[in-house]
Amino acid sequence: MAPTNRERIDRGFALLSEGLLDLVDPVMMEVFGSEDWPTRMAEADARKHNGQVRTLTKTDPQVQLRAITEWGRSFAGALSRSQQAYASELREVRNLWAHGEQFKSEQVLRALDTMGLLLRAANAPDSAADVEAIKQELQRTMLSKQADSEYRRRAAVKLEAGEGLTAWRDLIRPHEEIMRGSFASAEFAADLHTVAIGENSNVEYSDPVAFFERTYLTEGLTDLLGRALRRISGQEGASPVVNLQTNFGGGKTHSMLALFHLFSGKSARDFPQAIQDIIERSGVSAAVFDALDVRRVAIVGTSLSPASGSKKDDGTQVNTIWGELAWQLGGREAYDMIAADDAAGTSPGDGIRRLLERHGPALILIDEWVAYARQLVDRDVPAGDFETQFSFAQALAEAVAAVDGCMLLVSIPASDAAEAGEQANDLEVGGRNGRLALERLLNVIGRVADQWRPSTKNESFEIVRRRVFQDPDPEARGRIATIAKAYVRLYRESPGAFPKEAATSDYEQRIRDSYPLHPELLDRLYDDWSSLDRFQRTRGVLNLVSDIVHELWRADDRSALIQPGSVLASASRINPDLTQYLPDSWKAIIDSDIDGPDSIPAAIDADRPNLGHRLVTQRLARTVFFGSAPRRGAKAKGLDKRNVWLGTAVPGDTIGNFPTALEQLSQRSIHFYEENGQYWFDTQASVQKTANEYAEQLRDDPDTVHAEVQRRLQREFASQRGDFAAVHVAPETGADVPDTMETRLVVVHPRHTWRRSDRDKSSAHKWIMGALAGPGAQRIHKNTLVFAAADYDTVDRLEAATRQYLGWRRVSDSADSLDLSAQQARQAKEKADQADALVAALLREAYVWVVFPVQDDPREPLALSASKITGSGPIATAITEKLHREEALIPRLGASYLNDVLSQELSAVWESDDEVSVKTLWEWFTKFPYMLRLKNRQVLDDAVASAPLSMSPTFAVAGGKGPDGSYVGLIIPPDNNAQFTVTDNTLLVSLEKARKQVEAEEAARGHSAAEPGGVTTNDSAGAGDAGSGLTGPVGTTRTRPGDNAVALSPQPGPRRYWASVELDGAGFSKQLIQINTEVLDHLRNAGTRLTVRLEIQAETDQDFDDAVRRVVSENSANLGFGGYGFDD
Repeated sequence: MAPTNRERIDRGFALLSEGLLDLVDPVMMEVFGSEDWPTRMAEADARKHNGQVRTLTKTDPQVQLRAITEWGRSFAGALSRSQQAYASELREVRNLWAHGEQFKSEQVLRALDTMGLLLRAANAPDSAADVEAIKQELQRTMLSKQADSEYRRRAAVKLEAGEGLTAWRDLIRPHEEIMRGSFASAEFAADLHTVAIGENSNVEYSDPVAFFERTYLTEGLTDLLGRALRRISGQEGASPVVNLQTNFGGGKTHSMLALFHLFSGKSARDFPQAIQDIIERSGVSAAVFDALDVRRVAIVGTSLSPASGSKKDDGTQVNTIWGELAWQLGGREAYDMIAADDAAGTSPGDGIRRLLERHGPALILIDEWVAYARQLVDRDVPAGDFETQFSFAQALAEAVAAVDGCMLLVSIPASDAAEAGEQANDLEVGGRNGRLALERLLNVIGRVADQWRPSTKNESFEIVRRRVFQDPDPEARGRIATIAKAYVRLYRESPGAFPKEAATSDYEQRIRDSYPLHPELLDRLYDDWSSLDRFQRTRGVLNLVSDIVHELWRADDRSALIQPGSVLASASRINPDLTQYLPDSWKAIIDSDIDGPDSIPAAIDADRPNLGHRLVTQRLARTVFFGSAPRRGAKAKGLDKRNVWLGTAVPGDTIGNFPTALEQLSQRSIHFYEENGQYWFDTQASVQKTANEYAEQLRDDPDTVHAEVQRRLQREFASQRGDFAAVHVAPETGADVPDTMETRLVVVHPRHTWRRSDRDKSSAHKWIMGALAGPGAQRIHKNTLVFAAADYDTVDRLEAATRQYLGWRRVSDSADSLDLSAQQARQAKEKADQADALVAALLREAYVWVVFPVQDDPREPLALSASKITGSGPIATAITEKLHREEALIPRLGASYLNDVLSQELSAVWESDDEVSVKTLWEWFTKFPYMLRLKNRQVLDDAVASAPLSMSPTFAVAGGKGPDGSYVGLIIPPDNNAQFTVTDNTLLVSLEKARKQVEAEEAARGHSAAEPGGVTTNDSAGAGDAGSGLTGPVGTTRTRPGDNAVALSPQPGPRRYWASVELDGAGFSKQLIQINTEVLDHLRNAGTRLTVRLEIQAETDQDFDDAVRRVVSENSANLGFGGYGFDD
């Protein structure tokens, strides 16, 4: 009769007590300073709780578990925090047992699994093996009850392959034990010790030929076998010492087994052809290989006891690891060579070399050395002390290197010292003492050993595929290629919906290589599930994939590929296999929110035929769970939308239905989360549904949403307004914007949006034109306004995000009235903050259109020009920089450009009047959109002030006019000594008119000087506007350049001119023109040999986009650049 679950738990705790005693007893004796530490513990309890002293015993598992959990620091050397957590979990199980609670089979499986892990961490392998046997018996019992259940028929994926594709089950078959479900997880766990002593009943591990027939020879394993053949056969340059450095469950034991079987004494011709090829390529003939008489040593640290050693069949007591090595090499004869050192626990030193010389050639395999050595820290045991262990390690490595035909392979957990930078698995290393042992062993072995890793990630995929599936026939391979092409075509037809690499030919090859397993399924297993402490990488992947394939085979799955969306998470075999690595609360969540006939996704599919006929919601929910559940403690919890699509979509799906399904799931599931395109399930119930309901109500209240957007815009522009005198946010009409001569930015209300296409019909275009020149608009200074408008295609997302933010904020603000728990209140606050950040980002993404009036010809009607801003930072700053680059807002103006304005835009009035005041000129700049748009009046004043310095003038400057109509303070450029202040009355005068006045004044002065008593007048002393601002020197006579020149003896002068100037990268075209006009023209006219070089340097905080690099390089070549390029 089969035992009950309670009896299984009872037996498990009995085995746990036996295995923990040797670990707990010495630690607690030291803590309490007494062998009777349970009594001391009971007395401490009585004092603490003011009660009676209870009777406690060392062998009570509850007492042992309490010791580990309450005195954790004392156990830190032997057990890591993760391992101590097993004791905490088992204390809860023990409490339930003591209170007579009933246990479900899944609970018992979890408890037995945790017991086995704790026992292995405590170096009690025999007890752990007995617990594993109970667990396997229970698994077999459970499997026999679940065949062809009604649940499986209801939960199975009934999705046809689609598009004429063949179902995977019709092209490839699982191995028989996978189809039957007769495999157990232990079948995937290679055990070097049991194979070496002949006690492994699994033929695929114990028989050399069967082993290699089922083993996928990775590139790394092929290399390792070749190294061993060359070394053992005595070839020069072969590696004597190799460190197999891998992750937990990463294949190091399997690799050691491969070497163990290679030198089993089998003839070369007995091995599969692939092994024969390796032997031949290694330069070892079949005859030489068959003649090799290799002594094999297989030492597994977890199978040795430092305290009791091992007693051999003849009664010999072996205490140390070197004693065990000698015994396996040559029995009692070899052991006698180092017997004294074994008895004393001292390193045999050079005795190891003599031992190998006498009993070689030899292959020495040492697994779990760290687990063995960590037990020696601060302990006095027959196996020797901690330091002696590493003296032996060094002596062994040196001896193996010195003796031909000998090879040493050591497995060391991947650590901080590994090339890949991976952390040593805390479960495998085992606490502080384990890390100390790892560090010392790496220091000794790492210096002399070649580093080696068994397989790449892609090779691991092939290992799993071969272990679970039989090889497809040639005809099937052709159909597999068709399936791969169909999937990649789906990815290419929806760019942006899937990861970029999924649309490549390389990914198509990955699908073919991993068939029928989709690469995304394996990526999630290796990248996410393998990161969990208790998930043993390839071993764990094999176990889980076997369960998945078995359930799908029994459910008659007709899919083309097995994807994350195919995984029947609530199936009775898969559910416990998944949840054994996760908190227990996941079991109920899977049934209610993720998978199964009564789950929320199933209900959504049933309610919506467009989703249900392809089970879209159920498949998406499985994909999200499979990709996010193992990330629960990670910083990035969620699965990216593109990976969700990749793990779900099959040819024939309508991808547009996926967002609808996820939206429904977010509204109805209290454990589903979505944030910024990331999706996940969590054990913590959310208040998403409440927030969504509030947000949905706001669809009927757009004014509230717009008010929130306006509030954010006000805050955005309050601290940063760029080059604008003022910013006006969301005015109702143009009348709300003052009509002045200051340059202003008008932020258009979010209800009025700009469209890239049909922009003349967009609501923002209509509003802006109305503000500038619409019916009833009397705006004079049209050229002072610039508008920022929201993008039509983005504003919907902005409003949706704003509704979501307001919904979450309401939930957060109503935490008390909604009776939210502290966890839910924190979640609501975090969600509100996240939504707040999203709205801020979308606000910047929405307001990307800068619009301003233009009028190329005064006779043409007013038009609008629109440009899209890019980059990040404040909107006003981005608009300012954009306008500078397009010369639509001028921050600086040279006198030469003012010349162009007078001779082009103002040519008619300039030619007729020959003069214009600065006040009038500024008014024209602000009124007429065909004029330049200046940042402010100061830009114009600075341009006028620079006119006297111009070497190629087209106008003169005067302070005003006198009563007789003549110009007062007239300055004709170039005049480097001119000093004046620009005011409204300052005049720009044509050169012809200015020179006529100067010539007339000179003629008058000459006539006056010829008469007796004649005087020279100063033109600045004439009557004029007292406020003209002229500050020229009084009592001097203005003359044209060259007057009153004095002839001097010629002196040697400079013959070379040079200059260096840094240009404004945002708008240097005007500077270049000004430099050409005011400097280079004069140098050319002087007959110089002119050389001009342009040096360009552009730096960015991020990598240049490929398109930018290509265009700039091609243009540089076409323009004849002598040298150019991009670098780091």
